[in-house]
Amino acid sequence: MVTVLDGDDWQLRGCLGREWEWHVGADKPWDAPHWLPARVPGSVLDDLVRAGVVPSPYHERDSLLAEWVPERSWIYRRRVTGPGIVRFEGVDFEATVFVDGEERAHHVGLFTPFDVPVDEGEHVLAVVVHASPESEPQVGRTSEVRVHKPRMSYGWDFCPRMVHQGIWRSVVLHDDPPADEQPVVTLEDGVGVVRLGGEEVRIEEPELWWPNGSGAQRLYHVELAGRPFEVGFRTVELRDGYSLVVNGERVAIRGWNWTPIDPLYGVPRPEKLARLLELAARANVNLLRVWGGGLIESEEFYAHCDRLGLLVWQEFSQSSSGLDSTPAADEEFVRTLADDARAIVPGRRAHPSLAVWCGGNELTADDSHPALGALRGVVEELDPGRVWLPTSPRGEDVHGPWEHQGLRAHYELYDGLTARLHSEFGVEGMTNRESLEALIDAEHRWPADRSNPVYEHLGAWWCNEALVQSCFGARLTSLESLRRASQWLQYDGLRYAVEAAQRRGCGTIPWQFNESFPNAWCTAAVDYHGVPKPAYFGVARAYRGAPSAQFATCAWGGEAELRARIHGDCVARVVDLHGAVLAEARDEIVVPLDRIGTDVFLLDLDGRNRYVLTRTEDLAPLLDLPPATLDTRDGVVRNVGEVAAIGLVTEDDVVDLLPGEQCCATRGEGWNARL
Repeated sequence: MVTVLDGDDWQLRGCLGREWEWHVGADKPWDAPHWLPARVPGSVLDDLVRAGVVPSPYHERDSLLAEWVPERSWIYRRRVTGPGIVRFEGVDFEATVFVDGEERAHHVGLFTPFDVPVDEGEHVLAVVVHASPESEPQVGRTSEVRVHKPRMSYGWDFCPRMVHQGIWRSVVLHDDPPADEQPVVTLEDGVGVVRLGGEEVRIEEPELWWPNGSGAQRLYHVELAGRPFEVGFRTVELRDGYSLVVNGERVAIRGWNWTPIDPLYGVPRPEKLARLLELAARANVNLLRVWGGGLIESEEFYAHCDRLGLLVWQEFSQSSSGLDSTPAADEEFVRTLADDARAIVPGRRAHPSLAVWCGGNELTADDSHPALGALRGVVEELDPGRVWLPTSPRGEDVHGPWEHQGLRAHYELYDGLTARLHSEFGVEGMTNRESLEALIDAEHRWPADRSNPVYEHLGAWWCNEALVQSCFGARLTSLESLRRASQWLQYDGLRYAVEAAQRRGCGTIPWQFNESFPNAWCTAAVDYHGVPKPAYFGVARAYRGAPSAQFATCAWGGEAELRARIHGDCVARVVDLHGAVLAEARDEIVVPLDRIGTDVFLLDLDGRNRYVLTRTEDLAPLLDLPPATLDTRDGVVRNVGEVAAIGLVTEDDVVDLLPGEQCCATRGEGWNARL
């Protein structure tokens, strides 16, 4: 018999010091004051927000008002009826468990489950979640980290300090708790083999599981040791540095970096998780790198990735720091990592989406380091044959930059790189309008730069207002114009960076796909609420295999001619703002600037990809475009005027509509048109 103890039948109370010793006994009245309603799985801070003890941290600088929470211990309690074994799937981070006031367990570590026996009858189960451990924020020292816990929540460039705490995974009462491990799945001479607990299932000539864009995601239902599993059969290798080979065929890495969907990661958000992963698949992504400053991702995450064909590069929860990036090497910390890995690896190894185990993000260490050597040893023992990387980047893999480099330097930099894999790089931009309005009150939205303390708190590292102003002739005088301009630079800059890498056969994993916390400025391509920014569509187009162009700048002032090299089977055309074709070519196109009669013009590649360019030294002419005339009947947008509609951001793409063209959309906004 199994009784799920998740839900709203829990209470929560905070304690200073060892006050919790006064409140865990069975004689304590259930209706005693100062107990709050709580949910499991969940997070202490989420319970406090719902109870009105602290304001929502997702507004302006209000996260500062909750930084005291993880400094205290918090008691969860509820009634349970035994006999049985209570399985805690995960408590973050240290807990002491009492049954009727008697201590039954003490546990440390958020990634490892543990069991507590209860006798027959009704009991009071109390769980003291102790004050969160100290650790290092982004500007700190990796060598001083002694806990295997997401570093992001201690304060990162895209997340303020919100240290997670609570019963963050399910609690279940079992007669006999099942084993946590999943089977070992292999392909042996064309036979699919599934092994667990001395049992074996063999499937002759199985249909193979393929990543998104390469084939179908065939999954088989099998039963071993009395338990059902869903498995897929495929082989994954990294050859010659960073060439991805799946089922014996080379597959271009079309990746994106994934961060936790929320700093309060214990609160279930199944709809948001599903939406984000579906957006990744829709963008033609075939690999997600689960960044080492965050989580070991959940069973639900992996199950979605199995179905969507998203390979997973899973890093252990270790990351670089601003002052040093070498993990601690003491015996206790190394043992902690190995113990966690022994709980983590068997629970994920059956998923066909799991492609890579990695020791962490940007560590200045290799497998000779005790911490990384211990992790590798556990992976090789419990998940043999899986790709292992000690850290990223290394060898022919590079990280950075994460900022737009300017109207000329950006193109020069990305066209000059030579790495085989670019597993972290990005471009910053403001968030979407609706997200910004929910985040910041109207009176605090301007100025939208670092002089404003609200913006300093909400993504100051990525507030490139000065660069955006310089790229647009210092003419951005409203929040709307600044937001649109910054998002345009992010869209155009990230698209070009990905295209440049693809032209040289390099795998790409941009930073970052999703936004863990709502920021005003961020490198994310999808905002906190799951709404794509324009950059999402630019990368999706590149991953769709659209032809691309290589050129020196998007603002051609001071040059005598436009010159662009064309990559892909297409006809390139230079088109002015009125749709007039000024030149046409295949491999290379050259046009004297004095032949172009409008300050804004387009480089069109068979309508499958378009670049908006100016013949001036900056992008200020985008602010002076004459309005486009659109007919929006029946969900079809038609350009019925004489001027192109530039940069129209719709639900599904970023579109430049020449006169006479149409697209399907019900909403959108651009430089000179709005639906």
